Amino acid sequence: MTTPLHLFLDVDGGGWHPAAWRWSRSTPDEVFSPGRLRGFAVTAQAQGLTGLTFEDSPLPDARNPVGHLDAVQRAAFLAGTTEAVGLLPVAATTYSEPFHVAAQIASLDHSSAGRAGWIATTSPAAVARSVDLPVAPDPAGELADVVHAVRSLWDSWEDDAVVRDVATGRYVDRDRLHHVDVDTGRWSVKGPLTVPRSPQGHAVVVVREEDLRHRADRSTADVVLSGDAGARRALGGPLVVLDVEVVLDTDAHAATDRLAALDATAPAPDRGRIRWAGSGQALAAWLTDLTGVVDGVRLHAAVLDEDLRTLLRTTVPALRAARVLRPPLPGATLRSTLGLERPANRYATGPALVTTGGDPR
Repeated sequence: MTTPLHLFLDVDGGGWHPAAWRWSRSTPDEVFSPGRLRGFAVTAQAQGLTGLTFEDSPLPDARNPVGHLDAVQRAAFLAGTTEAVGLLPVAATTYSEPFHVAAQIASLDHSSAGRAGWIATTSPAAVARSVDLPVAPDPAGELADVVHAVRSLWDSWEDDAVVRDVATGRYVDRDRLHHVDVDTGRWSVKGPLTVPRSPQGHAVVVVREEDLRHRADRSTADVVLSGDAGARRALGGPLVVLDVEVVLDTDAHAATDRLAALDATAPAPDRGRIRWAGSGQALAAWLTDLTGVVDGVRLHAAVLDEDLRTLLRTTVPALRAARVLRPPLPGATLRSTLGLERPANRYATGPALVTTGGDPR
């Protein structure tokens, strides 16, 4: 097999369903425990998953009292306890400071030795009121501008800007630091960044399809998350990863019965994702059929504690047996695992590094 199917798992709260916390094996306070999060990460890595994603929101969710912890901080916590699995937190663009986002994600890429991704999202108008800012008239345009500014800041240090010359006491070659000045009329950003260029150059930028205004915006992203079951990968375009909510059969209950019981407690909203219910074996067969059609799938478990058990017992072993999964190698960057090139620095003044294969040479 030359084209693997990359498998991502979201590890947010009790699961994607708003009633998940009521059906979880973990109590609400345990949902936030570092040991639980570490367990998911170590297990996902051992099973050959490509990456973990971490949702986030600055607003309370009346349907889910469990809430969120900061996504970037959760990813950073796992950076030192994992060595292969990618770490992809949400960091919203609409009302965030681009400089801070750039520094946070670059720092995550350093601490994880090149396994960071960034799920860049828009925010609803209610977030503007919570931070006392005017409502953004064009959130999708704002996202594109923020990603552009962040990528510029990531390039404001050349790869060899840090010299660490003990004899002369010189830490950095100032000629390889570059001034960045982005002014959209709504906000301005000046660089260079306070963080040196990270192992991947640019962390992997992931954007939800609904946050793109038109096809030209797809160049903003390295990976597009799609809730369209008919989505297809395109040669030369960003990678396409399907966003799928799963409810799986367990030993005690069929998936449809579990979903009905969950909905009876708290009806689930439509988040624009594909919803899949059935056995773990049937899920594996469907995912196998997607190989070569899309580049990957992000799975959201209805009740993380329950559905992950079925995934690991049935779905993942079947995918490995079919040679659909290609586990990331320890020490590999997320770009290398995904087959993405390491971006050349737009401001580079010296000899360029080799950028094929996803890693600097």
